[in-house]
Formats: sequence, structure tokens, C-alpha cells
Amino acid sequence: MTKILKKTEYFLAWLTEKSAPIIKGLRQIFESIPFAVFETLFAAFIVALGQEVAGAVAFVALLCIKLVVCDDVLTTTLPFLLLSAFVTNCYDSFHIFIGYIVWAPLAIACVAFHFTVYAKPVKTGASAYGIFFVTVAVMLGGIGRFSAMEYIKGAYYIFGLGAGMLAAYYLMKSQFAVRRTYSLKERFSLIMTLWGTLCSAMVLLGYAKVFFGLDTGGYSIGFSRNNISTMLMFAMPFPLFLSFKRKWFSLFTPVFFATLCVTTSRGGLLFGGVEFIVCCVYWVLSNAQTAKMRLQLAGVCVAVSAVIVACFSKTIYDVLWGRLLGNENFVNDARVKMLFQSWEKFLESPVWGTGLLDNATEYGQIKKMGAMGWYHMMIPQVIASMGLIGVAAYAFQCVQRCKSVFTRTSKWSLCLGISYLGVLMMSQVNPGEFCPLPFELLAVLLFILQELRLEENALPYAKEYWQRNRF
Repeated sequence: MTKILKKTEYFLAWLTEKSAPIIKGLRQIFESIPFAVFETLFAAFIVALGQEVAGAVAFVALLCIKLVVCDDVLTTTLPFLLLSAFVTNCYDSFHIFIGYIVWAPLAIACVAFHFTVYAKPVKTGASAYGIFFVTVAVMLGGIGRFSAMEYIKGAYYIFGLGAGMLAAYYLMKSQFAVRRTYSLKERFSLIMTLWGTLCSAMVLLGYAKVFFGLDTGGYSIGFSRNNISTMLMFAMPFPLFLSFKRKWFSLFTPVFFATLCVTTSRGGLLFGGVEFIVCCVYWVLSNAQTAKMRLQLAGVCVAVSAVIVACFSKTIYDVLWGRLLGNENFVNDARVKMLFQSWEKFLESPVWGTGLLDNATEYGQIKKMGAMGWYHMMIPQVIASMGLIGVAAYAFQCVQRCKSVFTRTSKWSLCLGISYLGVLMMSQVNPGEFCPLPFELLAVLLFILQELRLEENALPYAKEYWQRNRF
């Protein structure tokens, strides 16, 4: 037995020595900016061909390879976000993707390998407490109303929005809580900008398919307007942060807003407009040192906004009148009915709520397979599904998150804060933060980055903590 162990050890040492140059070369490729641009172009190519399912398989395979090869988890962030964007075109596709569940153990093994072999120190930050209280509220919501099988079927939401998100916080916090040889702020901003660029390309490709009479999948306009709008609102402020060094990056933000104007998403148009105004204020105050410069830059923002609104005035009018205000659309909207329904549910169970798995809602009768019975509004969702416990938990989390944005305020903290403001506003009229992947996971990451900003001087260097890394 001793001889076998020694031979095994020698073999592993030999394999490590021979594979080290290959691993190093792959890391340099995967961590490079040109490869990030390539990933974005490849994702756009997948959308153009309408091969989102095959593309999802390819990107999951890429993620698994990166998890095994790369000790820096940031290399997986962009492909994960790109994947989450183009799979929104796979409308009502539960029956398609469930067939790939047999490969889940392999993906889980790659995740386990990365977080074990490339382990880093675990540390609790302030936002963990908010996630913990939300976890308690999610678990207690509707307690006693559902069978064990219903909990198993709804595990993606119950676990994903609760304990799963807390676990994700600790895994991501440990991976990001080390200093890097590059600027994490700039690299993450670039990732978000590329993500927003793909979303804009998806909207353009959707309209192109409609124009040429091509197959648009499950959506009449070729893309999921609310999902894409939420992603664009996440991404909107990050080009402005990059523009502090390279001014031309600032052009991406109005492009993202212009794209929001033509998604035909009511929430995207209204709240995206609010976020764009906040972005303009952020850009003006961050770049202008005098009152005269502020006035000039404000004039630029007004002119750009006027051009965008003028160019897409017909679409904006059709959305505001045709889908929101005209013909009593607002009064008859399902969300308005669910607003009153949520209060009835609250009165039914004011302490615990009726639970996230409660499908006895207006939307619950028409939801897609595998989806939750949304209220499509964050506050009514919390009130109805989790009662007073949920209200207290989410209020605590919101206050804590706001505090982190305005503690030692900087350009970076405000950029992250504006990004979260976008999804928070969108969550008032869409599922938003009640979608574990990617929206709530990304929201958690934004506040991990806020914590790292405040801990920056105390962070160790990555090389000190890449334990058991033989490469």
C-alpha cells in the first residue's frame, strides 16, 4: 500500500510539472481582455443564429473549464452573465433544459473543485446579516402550508433566495477578498459594459429578425423585454466609471438608455429614464470642477436625452399610451389586481405570509412551468409572501445596503449604488430581485464589492492564499 501511495504521489507531481505551462498559458488567455471581447462577440453570434440552447451548452462547458483552470473566479463572471442574457430568448424552455440535468453532477464537481483547490479566507461582512434575515423570512414564509414535495419543486426559489444566496455570499466574498495585480473596479466595470453591449445587440438582432421575417422564437419582438431591460439597468452606470480614464466609454451609457427606450418594457422605459438621469448627474458632478463646466456638461446630457427621445418618440408613445395609460390599461393590468390581492393575502397571514410557493394569484394561473407565482412587484411580494417578518427582514437589508453605499462615498461606491438602484426600481414592477439567477446573485455581488471597497487596505495579496494550488 505504501508503494502504491508513493507511486501515485510521484505521478501527480510529474503530471503537475508537465501541465503547469499549459495551465499558465490557458490562464493568460482566459484572463485577457481580448478573450472577454471574443466571448461577447461569440454570444452575439449565437443569438444571431438562433442557437441559444447549443450556446448554453458551450458556455456552461467554458465555465466548467475556467473553474478548473483559473484560480481567479472573476474570469467566470462575464461568461455567466452572457449566458444568463441569451438564454432569456429560450421562452418557456423548462422541458428543454431539464434534459441536461444528467450533466449537473459534472458542473457541481467543477464548482466544488474550484472552491476547494483555490480556497481563500472566509470573512463575514455587513451585508451577510441582511441576507441571513431574508433567509429566515423566506424559510418561514407560508410555513405549514406546503407539502415536502412542493418544497422540493420550489427549491430553486426557496433555497436560491434564502440559504443558497447566503452560501453564495460566503463563496464569492472569499474569492474576491484578495488583492489582484489588476484593478478589480475597472475589470468588473468592463465586464458589466460588455454584458450591456450584448443586451443591446440582442435588441438590435431581435428587430432585425422581425424586419427580415425570420424566426423570433417565443417572443414577437425577438427578445425578453423585461429581462433585457433589467440587465441594461444593471449595466448602465459602469461605462461612466470606465470613462474617467477613457472618455469614449461614456458613449455606452446613452446607448444602453436608447436600447431601453425600444425594448417596449414599461418598467424599463420609466425607471430606466430615472436611472439615466441619475447617471447624468453622477457624470456631471464627477467630471466638472467648476459651475461653468457643470452647466456645459448638463447641457450635453440634455441634448443627448432630447436626441434619443426624438429618435424613438413613436416607440415611447406606443409604450406609454398603448401599453400603460390608454384604454384603461393601467386599471386592468394584472399587477393592479395583484396589488389588492397581496393585501388580502397579508390579512390572511399577517405574521408569516402565505409563502413564495403560493400559486393562488392572478399570475399563478398562467405562469410558465418551473416559475414561481410572482406578484411582479417587490413590496407586495414581500408583504403577501412573508408577512411582517419579511417586511422587517427586507427593510433591514435595504437600510444596510444604503448605508454601505454612502459610507466613505466615492465614485466607485456611487457607481455600484446606481446599478443596484436600477434593479431595485425594476423590481417594483417585475420579479427582479426575486430571480435568484442572475439578478439577486448579482445584487449580492455588488454589495460584496462595496464591502471590499471599505476593507481594501486590509486585504491580503492573492498569492498568499491560493492554497493547495500546485500550478
